Amino acid sequence: MKIENTKSAVTENSAPRVYQPSPFWEELAAKGSHQLKQYGFKNFKRTVNMKYFNWNILGIVRHQLLPVLANWLVQPDRSVFSAKFNNYKDSLYPDIKSFNVISAIVYKLYVAMLFNYVAKLDTLGLLSRLNEPLVGNPFVISFKGIETSQDICNSVHEFYQSGGLEALDGGTWNVLEIGAGYGRVGDVFLRALPNTTYTVVDIQPALSLSEEYLTVLFPEEKIFHYREFTCYEDISDEFEMSRIRFLSASQIALLPSKTFNQVINISSLHEMTFEQISNYLKEIDRICRGTFYTKQWRVSRAQTNGFTIKEDQYPIPSDWICRYHNRHPIQQMFFEALYEVPAQ
Repeated sequence: MKIENTKSAVTENSAPRVYQPSPFWEELAAKGSHQLKQYGFKNFKRTVNMKYFNWNILGIVRHQLLPVLANWLVQPDRSVFSAKFNNYKDSLYPDIKSFNVISAIVYKLYVAMLFNYVAKLDTLGLLSRLNEPLVGNPFVISFKGIETSQDICNSVHEFYQSGGLEALDGGTWNVLEIGAGYGRVGDVFLRALPNTTYTVVDIQPALSLSEEYLTVLFPEEKIFHYREFTCYEDISDEFEMSRIRFLSASQIALLPSKTFNQVINISSLHEMTFEQISNYLKEIDRICRGTFYTKQWRVSRAQTNGFTIKEDQYPIPSDWICRYHNRHPIQQMFFEALYEVPAQ
């Protein structure tokens, strides 16, 4: 499988404007595509992923260290000092992201403290049984007998905050993520909940990246790979029999109404134009019959799009019920919110 599907990129360019990449995403996608071509899928967790949600030392110190450190100080756990970070440099690829000795110490201590922070709400014990997949050459921290990472910790936290526990009530739980990055949250849902299906809606190169990643991680699962179609009925049987599905942005409009129990968007709505944000919220209202979880910058930083959006300016439909809307407890420059979307 190729990281970037040329046919999909052509389809994006011919899609309605509201589904084409925003100016911000045109720049980010161009950089990501270059990194993937230069360093390959085998290194993506040290290249393109550094622009997703795997924070560098500066971002950690500026935006999230204090709440995690304060949590640790309430009940200090000296085991964090035993954490190991053996792969902070890759001698085979000196040009990709690495850490020096001092920054590696800060990074591993932060991830170990983050692990302990998230473990306090981890009622299913996911952190103790979900090792960081080695696909993509990740930065791995060995802690408490687990090969963990910043991504796993954040994804498990988002699993609980987004209402993932509701899937334990039984029956098939259909989850859709708009803008899945490389598929880290989907990995946690799929490993944590055997009754979950996971659908990704995204643009290139992220769509092909998540498709390749989850295909490698779940080779035994039935997968609906991205392809062009204009009528849902033409692919409905295969789509509904598949546990993992991949769609381009414009194909969300082809999905039947009230299909999904849960819709997730993490750190990409704020990277869209206002027209695109409004359109996606309308589509979520149409296809969701359960909850919508959103996690975005409190003040958008995608200034390339020509406007700034604050957390109280998203055009949330008036009949959605807000379960909570809070400053994010870890990444404090973000907010998170969970809404109930009417089933009819």
